[in-house]
Amino acid sequence: MVTLDATLECIEEKYFLKINVEREPITIPLSDDNPSAVKSAFNKLIQRIRMEEFTIKLDKVGEDLFSMVANEYLTQLNREIQEVRSQMKEYDLVIEQTQ
Repeated sequence: MVTLDATLECIEEKYFLKINVEREPITIPLSDDNPSAVKSAFNKLIQRIRMEEFTIKLDKVGEDLFSMVANEYLTQLNREIQEVRSQMKEYDLVIEQTQ
């Protein structure tokens, strides 16, 4: 299983969770109500779930509120990712990698 690193970024007083993947980072807004950005991020994660099993880990968990929220968000997101991957396997929707 692969572990993807994530960082918490603050840009112009708005907080974002940035998940580092090969092509381009997946960004989820935490302090801004932007349903289309969240939907886009989740679509990218679902596409990745089809390719391989992974978890996401915040590289630094600070003592500030947004850092703690981001860490808890990732805990829940990792559970959801595992559940979706399991369901995709059940319906034969994953792309198995041969090594």
